[in-house]
Amino acid sequence: MDEIRVPKSVFEGLEAIRQSGTTNMLDFFAVLRLASALNNPDTARWLLDHKREYVQGVLYGIEPEE
Repeated sequence: MDEIRVPKSVFEGLEAIRQSGTTNMLDFFAVLRLASALNNPDTARWLLDHKREYVQGVLYGIEPEE
């Protein structure tokens, strides 16, 4: 499987959550809550619209779009 490419703002939001270490990135709903709590609406919106792609990205990699 290929890595998932996401907008740079979404990648940065997901990376901030990952680096915080506050949740397992496989916990979709916790990541969604943190995206909202960290005031990152782009990431929260992307997660709501791309749940399947997010899970695939956690497993195979997420990269920012060029």
